[in-house]
This record gives sequence, structure tokens and C-alpha cells, in this order.
Amino acid sequence: MKKIFIYALLMAGLFMPFGCKKQLDKLPDNAKVEGNAITDQPSAIVALNGVYFRFANASNTRTDWSVNQIMGGRFSGYLVDATGNGGANDEINAFDNTGYISQWGRYYSLVNAANGVIGAVEGLADNKFVAGKKQQILGEARFLRAYGHFKLLSYFGQWFDVNSAYGVIIQDQFITLTNKDKARGTVKECYDFILTDIDYAIANAPVTGPNVYAGKWTAMALKMRVLLSRGQGDDYAQTVTLANSIINEGPYALEPNLRDLFYTKGLASTEVMLGIKPQANQDQVYENMSGNFIGRSFIYGANQNLINLYNNDPRKAWIIGTQYRTSAFNYFIKFVQPTRISTVVSETAYAFRLTEVYLMQAEAMVRSGGALAPAKTRLKEVLSKSGLTDFTAVDAANTTDELLRQIYLEYVRNMVGEDGIEWMALLRLPFAMVQQLRPTITNKIQYILPIPKAEFLQNPKTGEQNPGYSR
Repeated sequence: MKKIFIYALLMAGLFMPFGCKKQLDKLPDNAKVEGNAITDQPSAIVALNGVYFRFANASNTRTDWSVNQIMGGRFSGYLVDATGNGGANDEINAFDNTGYISQWGRYYSLVNAANGVIGAVEGLADNKFVAGKKQQILGEARFLRAYGHFKLLSYFGQWFDVNSAYGVIIQDQFITLTNKDKARGTVKECYDFILTDIDYAIANAPVTGPNVYAGKWTAMALKMRVLLSRGQGDDYAQTVTLANSIINEGPYALEPNLRDLFYTKGLASTEVMLGIKPQANQDQVYENMSGNFIGRSFIYGANQNLINLYNNDPRKAWIIGTQYRTSAFNYFIKFVQPTRISTVVSETAYAFRLTEVYLMQAEAMVRSGGALAPAKTRLKEVLSKSGLTDFTAVDAANTTDELLRQIYLEYVRNMVGEDGIEWMALLRLPFAMVQQLRPTITNKIQYILPIPKAEFLQNPKTGEQNPGYSR
């Protein structure tokens, strides 16, 4: 999406009145915009719901988490576009895919929607809200703004080098035609801004609530992601502490049988921290999320790398399906089940799960230079919930790099196809190991996408294109 259009799109959609109660399965009935659309707590909640619609990438027929599900798997070499038997070099095809590069516009739309709420709510008197509600609304909006900025930094900025000038554009105000032009920030500036938003959300977002809305615990999990990517100073120690708080004090528990989460429970699972609820009757929509794995308009399958990863793993039976036609790929049935029929549960998506908290803590324990045994314990807890009883590979991992590799492999086996987690976990590994696991990566230029050319045309202050790409 060209950013020059974001202001118009948000003015047409951010403040649409559609009831004061949050509901992610109903879109607005009219598009009338009032200049003073946010005037009190009820209208602020309406507007916040509009931000959640952008987070869920929703339309009037479906939420569309498809890119989140597919992008990381394709980049890391486990999911493949099997339409026409796939491409000769799927990584190149994926990076050239304009649908992925266009995520720049998608996440700035989310950021801008959050800014609309933040700016308006901050300008209202406290007596327009019941005690604490103003801060809770701001906490949720700032979580969503941080999530959007971190996605942008992860895919379009040199997040792996805190001293790099190649960050992304930090948007801290609602974009208008008069303030839309802005230069990209440094990576350090991006991290600082994102973490400030997250810390506000941890302090002020709701402590309890439905798991389709952000809260304190989700903000803590997002902070863990950010700190692992930054990897400076006491970032790893903070990550370990945050995980202990979530695991010991939060309202979540690992699903006893991981298969049940994806096949029967969905959002009812006790380990879902933030999920994407499908629209009403979304399972009946022909081109829905499940359709990407069934073979309607597209077919994204499991390639041989992913198939091999599940050898001697009980999850293979319910994640890897039958061969797709005569191709070298198999159906990816983690969400859809072997019958390949869309259901409400198969249309549910997952942004944050407790399993990731366990794995991020294990990774941080290893990276902090401490004893390996506590990290192995955390990793085994996750493996046991997937039906594994043989921990030989984990027990044999007696160096930092060996154990990081085992943790990474579980990121993939457990979380492939959810929110790009497998891609970021790969890139956090030492570069030599990245090359070993993904041989087509020969340069860190390949860690990030180019900024869309339209951005430079519409925003002359953007700055330089990412290294290795043409402006």
C-alpha cells in the first residue's frame, strides 16, 4: 500500500461507529466520519477495535493472517509455493513476491491506526473514562503500535546491527498529508521507541481479558522477542526474568497435547496468549486462510526440509499430509487436518503462544552464558507436550551452539506457520550456522526486504534504500 493513501484509508475506516463493545466478528455498518470521532470512553473503544481489525488484517468476510503464516516458513525454507510444482529457488521467488514487500504498507496502516487512537485519547480529560480505563486503552494501542513497528524493523531494517543507520520510519503521530514525509530512524532509535511503547503496555494494559486482545502478559512476550533480536547488555537476563513472570504468574499453561490446540481447542486453549478470531462464517468463504493449504487459489505445502525435520517425531502424522499431486511437496495440515476441510478452528490464527515464551527463555538462558541444564529443562518441557520421550539430541547438546541449534529446530517444528517465528529464530543464530541450515543465504543482505519503491516516490525524506537493493 502506498503510504500516501494511508491517511485517506484510515479516515474512511478507523473511526467507523460499530458499537462500543469490542467484537472482532463484525465490521462497521457505515463509513461516516466525524471530526470529533473520539470524544469519550465508548468512542475510544470503538476506535481501538478498528486498530485490532488492522492487526487481524480483517475484511467484511475474513481475517487474513495468511502472510504471517506463510512468510517466515517460505523465507526459512520449510514452506513452499507448490502451485505449478513450486519455483526453482523458492527463497528468491519469496523475496521477489510483491505481496511480502507490501507488508510495509500493511504494518504502517496498523501503526497509523494506533496513532489515531493514542493521539485522540491522550487529548481527552481523565474524567471521560472510568478509573484506569484511559490508561488501559492507551496500553493496548501502544502494544499494537509496538508490534507494527517491530514487524517493520524485522523485515525492512537492519535489526541485527544496533549501530546501523538502516532502521525504519518511526511514526509517532497520526499521518496526514502535511506530516507524511519523514526520514527513517536508526536501528537504535527504533528499538528505543518500540521498547518504550512496550513498557507502557506492560504497566498499563489489562492484566486479564479475552485472548483476542492484548494485555500485560502479551506485552511482556513481545518485549522478549524484541530483546532477543537486539541482544545487547542485559537483554538476555531481562528475557529470562520476563519469561519467569509469565510462566509463574500469568494465566496460561502449556497445552498437554499440542495437537489438540490446532485441531479442536483453538482459542479455548490455555496456552494461547493472543489469537486471531475468524469472522462469522469465515470457514464457509471459499478463499479463506485454510484455502491456502488446501489448494483453492493457492497451495502452500511442506517441502522436503520440513518433512525430514519431523522424522521420528509423532507430530509428523498431523502436520505433514499426503503428497500434493505429483509434486515434491506434501500438504501442510497443521491447521487444516487430513480431511482438508475448513472449520472455525482451522481459520483461527495465533500471534503469541506460551510455548514461544518457554523457547525464548531457553534461548536467552543459553545466550546469557549460564549453565545449559536449565535451558535443556525448558526445552524438554516443550518437547514432552508434543508426545516426545526421547531427549537424546537435547542431552547430547553440550555446547552453546549445539543447544541453540536444538532450540531453533523446536521453534520450527512447534511454531512453523504462525507468525514468522521460525524465520527470526533462524537469523538470530551465528551466521555460519544460518548458512549451514539455509545454504541459499550467502549474505546478511538477505535477512531483510527492500523498502518499496513507492515509498521513495511518495516520501522524499525516506533516506537510503537498504544495502543490496536498488532504490
